[in-house]
Amino acid sequence: MGKINQNKLNGLRAFPLGRLKWPTKQMKRKININRPEISSEEIAKRKNFDSVLKHSASVGGKPLFKKPWFLSGVIAVTIAVVTTVVLLDQNKKGKQSSVSENKTQLSNSDSLALLAFYKEQESKPCINPPLKEINVPYSVFKFAAAKGAQLEIGSGSKLTIPKNAFVDEKGKILKGEIELRYREFHDAADFFVSGIPMTYDSAGVKYQFESAGMIEILAYQNGKAVNMAPEKSINVELASNYKGKEYNLYKLDTMANNWSCLGKDKVVVEALKPVDPIKVFDKKEIEKTPEYLTIENKKIEIKKEKEVEMAALPKPIAEPKKPEQGKKGKYVLGFEPNINDFPELAVYKNISWQIGDENENFNDETYSDIDRTIWESSSIKEGNKPGENYNLTIKKGSKKYNLVVYPVYEGKNYEKAIATFQEKFNKYKTTLDKRLAEEARVEEAFQIKMAKYEAEQKELIRKREEQIANYYNSMDNNEKVLRMFAVNSFGVYNSDCAKTYPKGVLCTANIKNEKKNNLRCYDVYLVDKQRNGLFTYSRNPLTNFSFDPTSKNMLWTVEDGVLYWLKPEQFGSISGSDGAKDLIMNRVDQKFSSVEELKAYFNF
Repeated sequence: MGKINQNKLNGLRAFPLGRLKWPTKQMKRKININRPEISSEEIAKRKNFDSVLKHSASVGGKPLFKKPWFLSGVIAVTIAVVTTVVLLDQNKKGKQSSVSENKTQLSNSDSLALLAFYKEQESKPCINPPLKEINVPYSVFKFAAAKGAQLEIGSGSKLTIPKNAFVDEKGKILKGEIELRYREFHDAADFFVSGIPMTYDSAGVKYQFESAGMIEILAYQNGKAVNMAPEKSINVELASNYKGKEYNLYKLDTMANNWSCLGKDKVVVEALKPVDPIKVFDKKEIEKTPEYLTIENKKIEIKKEKEVEMAALPKPIAEPKKPEQGKKGKYVLGFEPNINDFPELAVYKNISWQIGDENENFNDETYSDIDRTIWESSSIKEGNKPGENYNLTIKKGSKKYNLVVYPVYEGKNYEKAIATFQEKFNKYKTTLDKRLAEEARVEEAFQIKMAKYEAEQKELIRKREEQIANYYNSMDNNEKVLRMFAVNSFGVYNSDCAKTYPKGVLCTANIKNEKKNNLRCYDVYLVDKQRNGLFTYSRNPLTNFSFDPTSKNMLWTVEDGVLYWLKPEQFGSISGSDGAKDLIMNRVDQKFSSVEELKAYFNF
């Protein structure tokens, strides 16, 4: 029937229908070039990087571009390129180093384009992460400056911060909350993604650091960097894999793009009890990391997207109510609505009203009285069961009945009502099924995304647990090494041993992509897994490129944000007997969301 609100039934005559039976409801590099600047338009117009690299593929000693005669105003010059390749091989007696001489022409515009590229690279900041999407994350700690703090790091390191240890730019002691940001670097992958230079120049000799552990420590108040107070220092106990005493402590000077030696750190070796990685792992800390929070925000976003998409789905039509037949042994009243005078009563045509059991005193006498009376007014409104029953009021003078009634159909009226209901119900079912199918589609897509993000969060936690377990396992079985030192200013500190570059094979290396085109790259990083360092070569092609053939080596470089690498097994084909060597790098198409993913990819 639907809902009926105060529809008047004036002018109706009620008559009894009897008792009826009805069915029931269902780091920064420098080049000193005294030459006027060229415009970016000229560079872009004449740039041909591959051509430049092909013509300058093998140059020994210092780069020719620093020689004054090369920077003269001549439009085109001829360069004699000498490529020397040396193979240190004691088994081949009397073998000479192969030397080849090749003359070619290099246009002034090409050389200027190459110089412009080098100049751009060498003007970048001292700390310059090569991959913009990932880096070693900071651990963030907040504490009261006046109280200081003792901070436990997940790696096993500790920081002891004294009271009143921070000042503003005017030297005033700071109160209130301090935000300290701290991170550690322990292997070549950490050094690489950080962009922190690992080269050390001493007395004109270039060395490479082999690290026992490196840290960066910074402090802020209200988003503004602060300084250490005079005569105050932070004591660092850096957990390390190395207990050797040949290491020195260095601090990175980002202005001079070099390291300052601060002397020795103190090495403490502690006996370790068997470690349960779960106990040293704090799940609440990983849930505060940027990686975890980024995924959590994505989960919130897809929940909102689901709500919006659900709200936009087409709504099914209202479910029709199945008509009822009068029940056996019940009183039923019929009305003849005066549709001519009251057209709004047409909705009640062919409907009868069954007296509800709620009318306890209704009997045959009442039924007869209603039949004999011509009623002056009547009204009907929705009852206490919306959509099911109604309150019928009929009056004549002082006589009045308030009855609870139920709409029912009889005979052919019921048949017609059922047919109409079935037609409406079929339409309703069609729209409902369509709506449910769309809801299922949206829900399935949501659950797939949600499962993906939850799996990523679980993987972050698993990797952190594995990282801690591997960290302790990589140490001596029953030892924990702490390298202890104090810092009185903020920045990057490194417990390092300056080493010369690895030796064994020496050659000139042309760094190329899979199409054998020269990569437009500047820094190329050699990873020697037997030495905890990252050996940097600059300017492609690499003159005097050397490595230890008995070690497990890799190369990394980046062109326009894309990572390339040379696999360990590819080093076996590199020798110095054939002159300049083309190194065909492998493009890495995987996008890393964390340093841990990068380490897993390269089997660290």
